[in-house]
Amino acid sequence: MTTDGDAAGVISGDTAAAHMVANIPRAKPDTPADTVILSLRGQHFECADTVFVTDDQERLLGIVRINDLLAGGDREVREIMEPEHEAAHREDDQEQIALLAMDLKMIAVPVVDDTGRLIGAVPPEALFRILRDEHMEDLQRLAGIEPPETGSNVSLDTPLSDRFRRRLPWLVFGLLASSMITLVMTGFEESLASNVQVAFFIPALVYISGAIGTQAVSVAVRGLASEDVSIARLMMDELVIGFAIGMSLGLLSFGLVFLTFGSMALSLAVGLAVLGGGLVSALVGFGLPWIFVRMGSDPAMGSGPICTIIQDVASLFLYFLLVTALVL
Repeated sequence: MTTDGDAAGVISGDTAAAHMVANIPRAKPDTPADTVILSLRGQHFECADTVFVTDDQERLLGIVRINDLLAGGDREVREIMEPEHEAAHREDDQEQIALLAMDLKMIAVPVVDDTGRLIGAVPPEALFRILRDEHMEDLQRLAGIEPPETGSNVSLDTPLSDRFRRRLPWLVFGLLASSMITLVMTGFEESLASNVQVAFFIPALVYISGAIGTQAVSVAVRGLASEDVSIARLMMDELVIGFAIGMSLGLLSFGLVFLTFGSMALSLAVGLAVLGGGLVSALVGFGLPWIFVRMGSDPAMGSGPICTIIQDVASLFLYFLLVTALVL
């Protein structure tokens, strides 16, 4: 976290202070738009997409977008500006800055000090970098790759041994945990031996459950990162979506299996397994990151590998139970 004294020290690379620029266009609220345009001519700004409106003490009053300024004519800036505009502080995390820009559809994010005085702005190119870095970091965490200490893209440039160390732990966990799948398959060995057709649908069930779970994990991680989103509402939404997707794919699977093999019992087992797997995957995929947060851990770290194991085991176990009850 940075403070006002950080100008002489080290500024954290993931805060507003590290991304902002100070040379930005400013205007007073009682100045006509045409006059502001004339005053800006011949000047070079580090961020010229937005004009920031301040009072005599340089406190931020609002912003004027360039297209509104050009169409303003002789109207005063106060008439065309967006008043009481939200702003970031120099110590704010870069992810919060990007979310603020998206929520308010801002081209550039103003940065103020503790008194509300405008000290700079985070320009569009910095916002794009932030969004890319945060996206890359989320992808790495979802894959169970330990995040680098100095930026999400550092893992692409670090030595091979370091990249190996960052990726291996969760994959070792996945390898060990996958023995549960072997145990499930072994427990239903007689079912597989008595009807080889049962094994044909295992890859499809694993894929469907994995895809639904991955989508749910992604939604959960992004939802938990936003303070404006109700997690309870997102959970209900994901369960409804998981049921709807499972029902749709289940009906499709039922029809395809019946047309191919002509077995009503096998078709029903596959269709119900797809439906149940969709529900389980949606619940696990969304609930696992939430559990991580409750435990004080990063919601994205390792969610992908852990979710994959849980949903694969649950889906296969449910499938074999249905096959045993309906087919054999």
